[in-house]
Amino acid sequence: MKESHVHLNISEKEWQAMLADFRRTLNNYGVPAREQGELVAIVESTKKDIVIRK
Repeated sequence: MKESHVHLNISEKEWQAMLADFRRTLNNYGVPAREQGELVAIVESTKKDIVIRK
């Protein structure tokens, strides 16, 4: 995950925007809250390898 994202220089602000879009999409498709929580947790587990540290 880290190797495939390092050149993208994804910031915390961009990460938060992606999460907001992701949650909005899950809501639009009627994904239940419990499943949304599970999916967001999976995505959040990748953050350390995607978001650049400044």
